[in-house]
Amino acid sequence: MLKKLLYFFGLVCLVHIAKANSDSVKTASTDFSYSAPTTIFGIYDPLNVNLNGKKIAFSAYGDVYSASNCFSASFIQNFFGSGFISEEMKNDAAAKLSDKNTIGVDLASGLWMMMALKNKPSMYLLAGVDYNFEESSQFTADLFHLVFYGNYDLQDYTAVMSDSKFSLTNVMEYKVGLMKHYTEDYNTYKLGASIGLVQGLSGLDIKAPSATLYTAEDGRYLDLDYDFTIKTSGKSKPSLTNFAGAGFSADIFAQVYFKGPEITINAMANDLGMIFWNNDPTKISADSVLHFEGVETNNLFSATDEATTGNSDSLLQILGVVEKSDVFTQALPSRINISASKMFGSDYYFTLGGQYMLNTPYKPLVFMQLAKVFTPLQMAIGVNAHGGGYGVFNAGIDISKTFGSMIELRLGSNSLLGLVAADAFTGIGGYGTITVKL
Repeated sequence: MLKKLLYFFGLVCLVHIAKANSDSVKTASTDFSYSAPTTIFGIYDPLNVNLNGKKIAFSAYGDVYSASNCFSASFIQNFFGSGFISEEMKNDAAAKLSDKNTIGVDLASGLWMMMALKNKPSMYLLAGVDYNFEESSQFTADLFHLVFYGNYDLQDYTAVMSDSKFSLTNVMEYKVGLMKHYTEDYNTYKLGASIGLVQGLSGLDIKAPSATLYTAEDGRYLDLDYDFTIKTSGKSKPSLTNFAGAGFSADIFAQVYFKGPEITINAMANDLGMIFWNNDPTKISADSVLHFEGVETNNLFSATDEATTGNSDSLLQILGVVEKSDVFTQALPSRINISASKMFGSDYYFTLGGQYMLNTPYKPLVFMQLAKVFTPLQMAIGVNAHGGGYGVFNAGIDISKTFGSMIELRLGSNSLLGLVAADAFTGIGGYGTITVKL
């Protein structure tokens, strides 16, 4: 897919270059303007939408991102695709494990409108709908070993799985907001906010504050000490009638452009809010110590039917599991983005920024991007690199293209290394945004 996109933009460049040569380097429309992206992700950013004299703009976007500190891109693709994980993949992941490990999947898409208010040219109405799916996990090295290798080689050893967690939120958000532009002392300011109704499609929250497993020599017995809670609600199928839960969200954003040094500073917080899961929610919990004899498995994924069947109710009683219907709340995965862009000359932009996600095991992410503007082509190409998040290090590409004065297109990936070298790097993802101005 990425190769096709690059090929497409290559053809676009060649066509425009040929046209420019034939027209004695005709300049592009004066409506063309470039704003450095405030983030290397594909979320909707009203700070980066310029009407340029138009009355209304419609934007559609999509973003997919997945990364881990230990799982390669090929591991992630196989795990969520074919389901086959080779011994080489497992061994490679095991070699990268730390005390606390992470993996996350983030899917986002949406439709937005920005409209200039009549008689208030500096005020803009915002309205949009977002679909957000976020899945994240934090786990210990011992938990990874038990899941993928079993407990056979952990004899006379206490495996620690404490502070492991898993979270899933699958929601629709319906938002409305306002943004104001104004100039003071030759500097330009953009301030705005939006509020939204959150429709919960499905939610899952698993926490194990304390969990250990001791395997005796020769597998004669197991000693388990565990405290965990599982909360779940809803179905994953999106529909207007699927209200497994309801909640609220808010976005706030601000931008300051300092004309003298040609520096732009951006700050944005997305999806600050909560969701209340109240449609057939389930809570499963246990806090117990158990001495159990005669259980051993070499690979949890290849366990035989005999090992996985039986009286499930009796097993739950043995484990001390309590199941009940219980309404619960879940904080939304909230993004905080901060960035600063510096213009060099008339066609180079350097951006340094950071991102953090609240209510997830997401690590602070730092990114940088260098973009080159090709004004006659109404186009800009940027290269970026980042470290942190759910993963470690990756690099990507960002392409912005304007077609006349009406259409703006942005395509890219912040995980290009994971796409071209899936066995060596841990991230994978891509994004696209199209804006039509009328």
